[in-house]
Amino acid sequence: MEDKDAYIARLLQENEALKSQLFDATNIIDAIKQGEVDALVVHADGVPQIYSIESADYTYRILIEKFSEGALSITHSGLILYSNDYFSQLTGILSDKITGTHISSYFNVPDEFNIMIAGLENGAVKRDIVLNVKGKKTPVTIAFTDLHPTVEAIGVVVTDLTEKQENEKALLKYQKQLEEKVSELNITNTNLGEFIHVISHDLKEPLRKILMCASRLAPEYTGGKSNPVAIIKASAVRLNSLVDDLVKYAFSSAKDDDTQIDLNKTLKEVLDDLEVIITENNTTVKYGSLPVILGNRVQMRQLFSNLISNAIKYSKEGVSAHINITCQVVTHNNTSYYKINVQDNGIGMESAHLSKIFTIFQRLHLRNEYSGNGIGLAICKKIMENHSGRIDVESIPNTGSTFKLYFPVNS
Repeated sequence: MEDKDAYIARLLQENEALKSQLFDATNIIDAIKQGEVDALVVHADGVPQIYSIESADYTYRILIEKFSEGALSITHSGLILYSNDYFSQLTGILSDKITGTHISSYFNVPDEFNIMIAGLENGAVKRDIVLNVKGKKTPVTIAFTDLHPTVEAIGVVVTDLTEKQENEKALLKYQKQLEEKVSELNITNTNLGEFIHVISHDLKEPLRKILMCASRLAPEYTGGKSNPVAIIKASAVRLNSLVDDLVKYAFSSAKDDDTQIDLNKTLKEVLDDLEVIITENNTTVKYGSLPVILGNRVQMRQLFSNLISNAIKYSKEGVSAHINITCQVVTHNNTSYYKINVQDNGIGMESAHLSKIFTIFQRLHLRNEYSGNGIGLAICKKIMENHSGRIDVESIPNTGSTFKLYFPVNS
């Protein structure tokens, strides 16, 4: 039988052991409260193990808790040491229930964990996977970063892709709808082009017959502006001109393949084409060096032809028309433009009328004062829009107008 002194000594020894265990337990609890311990894992054999990232700062722990992405720390074997609230919400499991579990248990394909661990030899690893928690599958991007040698752990960031994939599906749906609309628009444009050709042909054929028959009528019926036959001929000529202009306007929207265009050569070609009316009206055209742009050659000739013809048409009576064409580079909203001014000394316009002149069929003068159908400047506007540019105008009555063309420098 154990004597009294030995019994007391054993009790004192057991008491000291219990005190030591209590001290260790108290320290662990305090460490957990202060954020110094990442995980306290009790293994299947009942042996507890503490995982601590000693270099972690409490401020950063709070930041990670507020992350809008899942954040975890795991061992190299995949044991979860820490999980923030976002990952808890993503899986629908409390954080303290996640700690101590294996991260691959949340993967739809557990073997992907081994693939990512093997990839860490070459640096951080990122992979799109699917989480599967209680049958709920969530697409995510998961990234592994080895924190060694700072700490013996792997940092894990989990990004929920659900909203991104839904947006991508919606985008693909809208893209498909847009492609269908573009296809419909192309068909409509093709049909419209064919329609315009048919209409122009069908209208011009009877017009030619009207003009031919009117010219064959007896001379006594063709003289004088008030004569019915003269009126028929004048109306037929104007209608023929109107059909031509409508066709030009319709096809000014077309955007063919662009080529490098030297506007100096284009302008010379236009001046050669207009040589007769320039000479007849004693017009002077001066121009400086113009740029090379990417555009449609036919539309560029049409643009300058319309502007120069317009300047000659609206010149002041008894005064020779002077047209001056200059170019400079300007910047607007961080974009550089070639600004080409086409300036004349014509009759000019009131400021109240400037916003109307680029509208189709808009005329500022009576038909018997100036010829034309009010389409030329509308065509100019369409051409500039086709070339990602714009056209503006400044004008002073009885002094002249300046049309300003803006071409993007990189066009």
